[in-house]
Amino acid sequence: MKMANDNKVSSRHLQLPLGFNKTDPGDLKRVMVFLDDRSSAELPVSLSEVFSRFSEQSDAWSGARITRTISSLFSDRMISCVVNGNASLYYHSSIFLEAPDQWERIQVIPRKRLASCEMEAIVYTCQKIFGMDCPSDQDDLVHFLGVCLKQWKSLLAGFSSLAETGKYPGAKDISSCLFFIQMWMTKPDPYEKICAVRDMESALSSFSHTFIQLKDFYENWIVRWEFWRRSIEKFVEFQSEIEDDPEAAAALSRLRHILEKQNPWDDLICMDDLIARIKPVYDRIRDERFTLLQRDMLLQIDRMIETVSGSLKNVHARDEVRNKALFELQKIKKAIEFERPNGLIFKHWEIAEEAFENAQDIVLSQS
Repeated sequence: MKMANDNKVSSRHLQLPLGFNKTDPGDLKRVMVFLDDRSSAELPVSLSEVFSRFSEQSDAWSGARITRTISSLFSDRMISCVVNGNASLYYHSSIFLEAPDQWERIQVIPRKRLASCEMEAIVYTCQKIFGMDCPSDQDDLVHFLGVCLKQWKSLLAGFSSLAETGKYPGAKDISSCLFFIQMWMTKPDPYEKICAVRDMESALSSFSHTFIQLKDFYENWIVRWEFWRRSIEKFVEFQSEIEDDPEAAAALSRLRHILEKQNPWDDLICMDDLIARIKPVYDRIRDERFTLLQRDMLLQIDRMIETVSGSLKNVHARDEVRNKALFELQKIKKAIEFERPNGLIFKHWEIAEEAFENAQDIVLSQS
């Protein structure tokens, strides 16, 4: 490669720091015009060609001048490189400039940039979506979006693990949001990413709205959802009786429908009201059933006591034997008398049956 007053680019020139000043604006413009012309003709330009082009022109540039110009364009993010087919986001030009033997494989491309009015609209959209100030620079904004969406992706992965249990809603919405993020993040060119934000404003707003609903549910409503699920499991025990009450029947049907929905976000606020309409009817039915059950158990225990008392009388059992045989049955009877719904009444009944068998064994021991 021939260069004026400098047949090769020395390491001293290549190690100039990023953003060093005194670059001629005219030089920057000439390099950009060259790259833009080649780009419009769809002709790739290697880094080696850039050095050849400006070192071999009539007013040949030195290696240092070319290096300084390219470094400034990198610093200002006006150009980028494609290395082995992959777009590079490195803006420290020394990564490329310090490897002359690689210049033939390094393609230099002018960075495509949106007009300032388009960027203003995109920044405004992003500020609404993320609820915070966003960078106004195109590349900084792409980086900012990448960081935010990675955070959202991590949260969605956690939501997904819960939804997959089948106990919680939103599996389809979560999958849709994850697909949207993955689609954006896999775009290799930052310019494609920023254009996607511009061209998919409506879809992006819809996606962010869905994400906010999912985040609100899994962070603020999931405990209430568990309570509602447990409530309907109780209600269905008396479903036929509840459905005899028109208002409670309608509320139960609505409650079941919401709990089966995959995206119940807009209905969550009414769930407690539905529970409040069903619960008094459920409580009344439960209490009526319990009262009947309690009465039946007490009658049966009275019969047990009468049976044991008669048997003890037949064998002329002493008072201490009589007290021992009847003590547990009388104790259980009192416990059932004071029991309340949702208590241990069935457990008391099991103990009563065991106590009756023990009492009969005591009677037999006196025969």
